Amino acid sequence: MPQDPPNDQLDHIIKLYTQGQMQQTLSQTIQMQEKFPNSVILYNILGATNVGLGNLDAAIVSYKQALKIKPDFAETYNNMGAALKEMGSLELAIDSYKKALKIKPDYFAAYNNLGNSLKAKGDIEKAIDSYRQALKINPDYAIAYNSLGNALTVQGDIGSAIESYKKAIKIKPDYADAYNNMGNSLMGKGDVEQAIACYKNALGLNPGFADAFNNMGNALKEKGDLEQARESYKKALKIKPDYAEAHYNLGSILRKLNRLKDAVECFKKAITLKSDYVEAHNNLGLTFNDLGKFRDAKISYEKALSLKPGHAEAHCNLGVILKGLGRLEDAEASFKHAITLKPGDTEADYNLGLLLFENGQLEKASAQFKLVDSRKSKSYLLRCLYLQDEKQSFYDQLDYLIGQGETNAMIGSLCSRSEIRYGVKRPNLFCGDPLKHVLKIDLGEKCDFNNIFVKASENILNDDRVSYKNQALLANGNQTAGNLFAITDNLMCEIEEIIHSEIDNYRAHFKDSEEGLIKNWPTSYSLNGWLVSMKSGGELAAHMHETSWISGSIYINVPLKSKVNSGNLVVCIDDEESAAGADKKLIINVVTGSMCLFPSSLLHYTIPFESDEERIVLAFDVVPK
Repeated sequence: MPQDPPNDQLDHIIKLYTQGQMQQTLSQTIQMQEKFPNSVILYNILGATNVGLGNLDAAIVSYKQALKIKPDFAETYNNMGAALKEMGSLELAIDSYKKALKIKPDYFAAYNNLGNSLKAKGDIEKAIDSYRQALKINPDYAIAYNSLGNALTVQGDIGSAIESYKKAIKIKPDYADAYNNMGNSLMGKGDVEQAIACYKNALGLNPGFADAFNNMGNALKEKGDLEQARESYKKALKIKPDYAEAHYNLGSILRKLNRLKDAVECFKKAITLKSDYVEAHNNLGLTFNDLGKFRDAKISYEKALSLKPGHAEAHCNLGVILKGLGRLEDAEASFKHAITLKPGDTEADYNLGLLLFENGQLEKASAQFKLVDSRKSKSYLLRCLYLQDEKQSFYDQLDYLIGQGETNAMIGSLCSRSEIRYGVKRPNLFCGDPLKHVLKIDLGEKCDFNNIFVKASENILNDDRVSYKNQALLANGNQTAGNLFAITDNLMCEIEEIIHSEIDNYRAHFKDSEEGLIKNWPTSYSLNGWLVSMKSGGELAAHMHETSWISGSIYINVPLKSKVNSGNLVVCIDDEESAAGADKKLIINVVTGSMCLFPSSLLHYTIPFESDEERIVLAFDVVPK
């Protein structure tokens, strides 16, 4: 009695397997085993089918049965090695491939698979040797050239990896995997355009290649084509809805596009599919922070850290949240932990400096800012030196920044303020005469202010889902948390369009100005907005918006004035007594419907008011990208 079924019956089962009809293959193979219980081929097919179905333990049982019947069957050892690798049992997989090669020393496919397991284990040199042995036996083995390229990429030998992929493609011109992998290597080399060309080739050969769409999205993101990147990730997910990495990548793009609620859903989906996805938890925290949901952000960071206690960025991000929640000692500990884990961590060092600065520990803050080679840190160091009244060190730092051509609101403000304090004039690259660049607009004459601005603001303030933040500068009032232009769905769309239009008008109004504010206008910017509501007696202390270019305020409701200047806005060069002269400040009479735009280098504050009505203002910043 023959051990194996006739070829025509085997061909039928093999055809089902190659078509991906695993369940039918499994069922018919089991039925056929009743007639041919000692068929090594059927046990092999059964093992491969169980691998296809994800039943890895059952696959191993089938392969072991085949080896009981035929102990010298090299193909079975090779197949069992693949199943063991899939299970993560790398040592057992390596041992299985070696047994296959002992039986069949010219088994080039087993050498390739052995290399894959060695690479997964981290033995890159041994993996490369294994791939080269496969190619020594079969110089036309495209798969081994592709595998060798992957190993060389991990090793950092990008040039050799690319040559290996090219050899694979020369042997097999329709090798979509090799094009995709070559694209990844080119990305590692920083050659984004060539990488995109490779991904396009891969997708031309295999339009259902989800990995290539995901990788294309990464390349487009790197290039700055965020909308195209978003579409590429969506195509990957249409092909493979359970693709956790693509959900994560899409979430990252949506966050950059200020589609914060959609980004949250993407990160949550990625976490549902892959619960230990540390980066998804961390980025979900960042998005909650953007939304002003600080406690939810804290939970996300803590989850990331429970999965990976040594994640420096998550410690730093947690510190930012703890600072915002008023837990300053815990925040300081988080920043220091991040720095210990990752010495020279720019963000952690900067944030620790900012915490010390805000606590009034200026000397320690200065030392911290000196550790960080970034524009914002150098600007804050300048501010620390000014507040410590260290005149010589202040001017050394100011002259250095001017020499570097640094232009931002904080440096511009300190340049003007130091001239008042010390009587020493320096070139102000931002705006030397900011009070002449204040513009007041009556939006009530330009649009249906009540329907567009007032109703939207009322809806936001009455929404229980809106969060509020601690604001030490604000007395008897509340300030919303997060960027309203990113978190309020469609409520702010028309308002945003009007603000953009008025910003364009502002720039046109001052088009003849020689100030850096106008001449060095940001090539692109985003709007960051929030609502401030005050009750009777409310006021906002003098401050400036350091990261902004120009700042603005739209007066949603201003109560009738009990005194001439009740509730009015004051913009000034400095808030010190020495800067109290009429030429150093401007009192702006604001009423409901007023809009004010001014350089962010100006300090501003609110004159207290008395009324039964709330004073409501939509404040915003033009933030350079």
